[in-house]
Amino acid sequence: MKCVLYLPLRVSALIVVFLAGVFVKPAVAANDTTFFAGRELGARLLTNVVKIRSQEHGFGLVVSAAAGYVYIATARHVVEPALLPGQPSVPSPPIEVDFCANGGSGAASLVASRIGAFDAGGHDLALLRVVQPSGYEPQTRVLAPESESSVGQETWLLGQSQQCGVLPHSGAIAALPNPRGDMRIAYPGALGGDSGGPAISGYGVLGLITDASDLTFTIHSIARLQARLRGQSAAWWQLAPARNIPLTDPRSAQIDLSETLNLYLFGVRNLQKLLQQPKVPKELFQAFAGDYNLAINRFRLARERHDATLKSDWPEGVLTNWEALREQLWQVHQSFWQMNDGDSQRIFDQQIAPPAVQTAMRELEPALVQLDVGIKVFLKTLTQGAKP
Repeated sequence: MKCVLYLPLRVSALIVVFLAGVFVKPAVAANDTTFFAGRELGARLLTNVVKIRSQEHGFGLVVSAAAGYVYIATARHVVEPALLPGQPSVPSPPIEVDFCANGGSGAASLVASRIGAFDAGGHDLALLRVVQPSGYEPQTRVLAPESESSVGQETWLLGQSQQCGVLPHSGAIAALPNPRGDMRIAYPGALGGDSGGPAISGYGVLGLITDASDLTFTIHSIARLQARLRGQSAAWWQLAPARNIPLTDPRSAQIDLSETLNLYLFGVRNLQKLLQQPKVPKELFQAFAGDYNLAINRFRLARERHDATLKSDWPEGVLTNWEALREQLWQVHQSFWQMNDGDSQRIFDQQIAPPAVQTAMRELEPALVQLDVGIKVFLKTLTQGAKP
């Protein structure tokens, strides 16, 4: 087995051993919060979007996959003829569904059926069912918490005019949900044919479009839809909060950089102390190398991700401090990068740290102490908050 540092490792089981206080625990355990910009989040959520052709053209949101079927929420008027009072019912046309995630399913124009048992409670909502395409799995981390929504917040549509994709222009929340669970989105170029599709913010899906008029979309709150579907069948709902903090939210820099730096300190300290010992157990080296790779790869993603918000939303000097700190961290990393292929493979195979590696790790101590101090100072500044 090849064992290298910095390149991602596939570790079957994470083995963390603390030997007589030699190794350290992470100061803050990293969670699975993401920090995508709104459009980037929207592109990821397209996995759960479908195009619908029936009574009208529209879209739908995949809300569950269970027992070989995919369940799709949409606007009722997309799949059911509108009837005037006293007008006899007419057969509904077939419901054709295309998954926007073509790469995930390889299928198109599947025939869906409407679930008559779903009680929409008088709302313009319908629930469809279609056979789950081979290889298709919807995302579950999708929803925007109601507590994160505010008037004026930027929004996007995930499809228009039977074209899948994040629309190039955005809108904004014009009104929060009313007692019926309907909210309004101010949107330039609001058109018919978008009904049933999801509107999102940088925090996730806000709701489904049910009407378009006067440059405004009416959307039914995703929280109200969740309550209705879950209250009727557990199989009809599998969605959870997206747990995404967009880059425009100052909390994204605070949380992401704090977790990233603490994760790196945890990974580098454990690996550095382990490699100062002559004997290096194979399983421990594999686990600690995996921890280190995880930490440095996360750092690479976060390295410049928050520069704009640090410059605009934090006091002068915070971005400069971060730029200096990340270069200091990168210099520390070079000591481990130089071990790739040669030393790291020998350590893994022979379970012995060569004397030169032990010396290099001991000589790294002053730089790590300096890095530790720098991180503490930077995080203290960061946690004091953005500009008022």
